[in-house]
Amino acid sequence: MTISVSTGKSPSTVGSRDPAIIRALRYWGTIIVIVLVGIGFAVASPYFATISNLNNILFSMIVAALVATGLTFVIVAGSFDLSIGLNVTTVSIATAYLIPVTGPFLAVVFALAIGCFVGLINGLLVTYGRLSGIVVTLGMSFVLGGLNQFATNGYQIAVDYREEAFRWIGQGRVGPIAVPVIILLAVFLIAWVIQSRTRAGHYIAAVGDNPMAAYYSGIPVYLWVISSFILASLISGIGGVILTSISSSAQPVGGQGYLLEAFAAVYLGATILGKGKPHLLGTLIGILFLYMVSSGMNMVGVPFAARQLFNGLVLILAVGANALLNREELHLKFI
Repeated sequence: MTISVSTGKSPSTVGSRDPAIIRALRYWGTIIVIVLVGIGFAVASPYFATISNLNNILFSMIVAALVATGLTFVIVAGSFDLSIGLNVTTVSIATAYLIPVTGPFLAVVFALAIGCFVGLINGLLVTYGRLSGIVVTLGMSFVLGGLNQFATNGYQIAVDYREEAFRWIGQGRVGPIAVPVIILLAVFLIAWVIQSRTRAGHYIAAVGDNPMAAYYSGIPVYLWVISSFILASLISGIGGVILTSISSSAQPVGGQGYLLEAFAAVYLGATILGKGKPHLLGTLIGILFLYMVSSGMNMVGVPFAARQLFNGLVLILAVGANALLNREELHLKFI
């Protein structure tokens, strides 16, 4: 958990001393950068600012957006989850294996339950086990990676092409809109309501801001940390189901690449609208920005390695910007 100590100056007091232009840039700076980058790519390529490309961007970011949405809850609670990408793969493999046995509906339910169980184990080890979230989830990522390789023997697990109801989840359309995009928006809206409009969301935020104060206020700290891990696993697991449906198969390493993008989106999103704390709207805008840049770079011929470099730099810069937005707090956590 992250413990921060106030220096005795409220954020509003500190911010009010800055010039107006600095306050405006702190609030709108990230949005301005995103807009300018979008304009730059639109000028560089006539195919960038098109409805077709927007649809491609939205479709390609679906799983990463779900992973980042789930990860936001864990980071807001003051911990980390490095196993969330491998959890996508685990749920994907479980879904593909269970469909011939239970049918698609129960396969999805049981696979998501497996994903939630992983989150429960992570949460229990972090709280009652008193272990670092980084260490626990890093270890869990190795465990899941080994289990995934063992379960698949390194080969993809195909889903019967006749499972039309299941394929519709990842390949269907409602008018011009792809079903996975609709699922993403529905999950995001539910997650946003949980975070901003329910007691659960406020308790998770309170635990992340100051776990000791939350404890002495009567909030069951362990319960809400565990709940954040379960929520993260559930939401990322939905991404695993969609991933299986899109390709009609489960890959032994299908979800590994989403972890860096998710962290970059969460911390980039924390700088949006000058909040300085992770929030779901910022996370969604952050992941949209990363995939927008990836699409633009692809159109202008930038190598894939440079795109990976960009994601890493965004993560570092976003964390640095987040630290500046919270400079009134005394930094006491070094993990």
